[in-house]
Amino acid sequence: MSIRYALLGLLAKQPQTGYDLFHTFKTQQIYYWSSTHSQVYKELGKMEEEHLTTHDIVYQEGSPNKKVYTITSDGERHLIEWMIHTKSKPAKIKDEFLIKTSAFHVISKEEAISLLQRMKAHNEMVVTGTGQWKEQMFQGNKPGYGQVGEYLTAEYGIRYAQMYVDWCDWAIKEIHSLPEDTES
Repeated sequence: MSIRYALLGLLAKQPQTGYDLFHTFKTQQIYYWSSTHSQVYKELGKMEEEHLTTHDIVYQEGSPNKKVYTITSDGERHLIEWMIHTKSKPAKIKDEFLIKTSAFHVISKEEAISLLQRMKAHNEMVVTGTGQWKEQMFQGNKPGYGQVGEYLTAEYGIRYAQMYVDWCDWAIKEIHSLPEDTES
């Protein structure tokens, strides 16, 4: 999948600036897709060339003008075609912390446990922060279908981070139970 479909999906909800789109990636879609500022703007330019999006300029006094992007009917058809007819590939895990974990044997148990505790604390903050965002966004209610994407992906983010917390607890317990001379 490319960033294209994530952007089209966001624009199908409402017109947005490139900054707004990037901000959404940083704050709401962090669990399932990441992007850089330049990737967002580069893809917006490509999609406009392909008539999948258009933009209007909002003139501002004292600030730079803003481009507000809108999905076109061709863009919406392109998004729907991809959603319905393109088989989703299994997720690829690229987790730097798991690379570190695979090399725990080169550091002390205490250092490994410290790393796990920090990762656990980070993910506890994600669970709390995303839970608060979800509560603020939906106020304890199920959303209308127009917000189902945000609702489902926020819950995924909470569950993913909670899984990480639980795994860190398990890993710490396992490390504590290992004898010092364990080699493989």
